[in-house]
Amino acid sequence: MSFLPAVLPNGLPDPKMPPPLNVQVTEELHHPAAYRLHYGFDSRDGDFPLLTDSHLEPETELAVMVMAGTLPTFLVSGPVTRQEISVPNGGSGATLDVYGGDHCVSMDREDKAKIWSNVTDSLAVMAVLGQNKLVPDVAMTSTLHTEFKHVLVQRETDLRFVRRLARRNGFWFWITSEAPAVNVGHFKRFSPGGSADVALKINSKDANIEHVKIEWDTECPVSAPLKQLDLSDKSVIDGGVDASPLTGLASKALADVVSATRSAHIVVPVDSAGDLTARAEALLIDHGWFVSARVVARFSVLKKVVRSHTMASLAGVGKRHSGNYVVARVVHDIDEADHVMTIDLVRNAWN
Repeated sequence: MSFLPAVLPNGLPDPKMPPPLNVQVTEELHHPAAYRLHYGFDSRDGDFPLLTDSHLEPETELAVMVMAGTLPTFLVSGPVTRQEISVPNGGSGATLDVYGGDHCVSMDREDKAKIWSNVTDSLAVMAVLGQNKLVPDVAMTSTLHTEFKHVLVQRETDLRFVRRLARRNGFWFWITSEAPAVNVGHFKRFSPGGSADVALKINSKDANIEHVKIEWDTECPVSAPLKQLDLSDKSVIDGGVDASPLTGLASKALADVVSATRSAHIVVPVDSAGDLTARAEALLIDHGWFVSARVVARFSVLKKVVRSHTMASLAGVGKRHSGNYVVARVVHDIDEADHVMTIDLVRNAWN
């Protein structure tokens, strides 16, 4: 049995697509998904035909698809961005690495200067996603930016603009491929409810991982006492937040673990307490992931494909650290022998 994924030009099978020796896909919070296709090649009639193959040219759309049981899973879909070529003397044993990423790549190509007036952050994001041919999965925000106060100004690429709006609302932005040529742009806060998508187990008869590395760091702000002056009427805008609003993945969040004061203050132009509160919540949500773990899993054992931005349970590491985590990063290394996943987990609480 070969675990090698299908590489699909424009999301569709093509018998002329050169099959790689191995594939690496990286999914990570706050970063575009990326792929690397590794090839070996030799010279032919004094030339290297693989280097000019039309399937591997700049901006060619490639999708990496694996089978999870009987269901296809698209790990990433997007344009080729670069190549790395190694050719030894004589030409034999040359290698080619083809790199690309998801459609965040195309969103980051053009700096724009635009004023968004009478819109909320979510409405602006929906418009940007539509312009980039992405299906929107957008959670609503409430703060309205008007021309009478502070309009919403874009002076960057669409990707940097959307990520800036995500960060200041405590949201994540990422893209998934659900089907050929169907890419979804997600813009929302993590929701900690529900059951885990995958169960990772160690120190048991049914263990499916061999090693876990866990770290924690509590030197992060747990409160944000933010106040500003409303420039229109000189009243006080109070948007202070005492603790992260995100539900903990265990019984004790960071604010429950520490006792000494850990606060942060940011200075941003806002027009309402709601807008300032959203900024404070976003800051605390971002700093609240104080527990991290790394595991390595094999599809041949786990029988599941682990994805970033999902939830995983971890068992067998003691009462404090067993429980649900967010999958923050997955590096998929896939060849004929197996599909190995290096998984980084984060958690905003412990037991």
